Amino acid sequence: MRDAPSGLLPVEISVGALFDDALTHCGRRAGCSPEAVLDRLRGGDPEMHGTFRYALAKGLGAYLGSLGVPFRAVYVYGSAMGNASSPCSDIDIILDLDHPTDRVDRLMRGLDIALVTQFRALFPWARHLATLLDVKTVSANEENGRNRYSGGFSGLGTSPVCLWRFPPETGVLQPEDPRRSPRVTAR
Repeated sequence: MRDAPSGLLPVEISVGALFDDALTHCGRRAGCSPEAVLDRLRGGDPEMHGTFRYALAKGLGAYLGSLGVPFRAVYVYGSAMGNASSPCSDIDIILDLDHPTDRVDRLMRGLDIALVTQFRALFPWARHLATLLDVKTVSANEENGRNRYSGGFSGLGTSPVCLWRFPPETGVLQPEDPRRSPRVTAR
């Protein structure tokens, strides 16, 4: 068990900064300014909406990973992985947890509310948007097969992609000096 406790405080992240980072990421990828990205998003460009949602998911993954326990990994799948996003598409996320907890559910609901509020502020046509995150959770005690994710969590022809993963607890390989065969002495 890791000793990095997490209070899972309500939405400590600046959602405005998360959106700014996502717009900057999209601008670098498309070779344009964040303002031009915003115009393309407002125009309904499906490729840009997919890239924007992926960038938001990546920022969320980094934030959740920084909280420590109980998060083991964060995955994204679905329309954020391709050009199939519409202006009102959600972001499909899988949280791999050490153990299920109500605090994670409350945190994710708070994040979703903050994201929807920011989204509505940027895109007036999205005032009826109720949710932006579609969160599924799996925990260590639910393991039931080789690949826990792709069987039940795939959408639009995509498999989950890991955005953040806690380093494995297998230990570090120690360097060894070359081994030599014992010397045979002639008698």
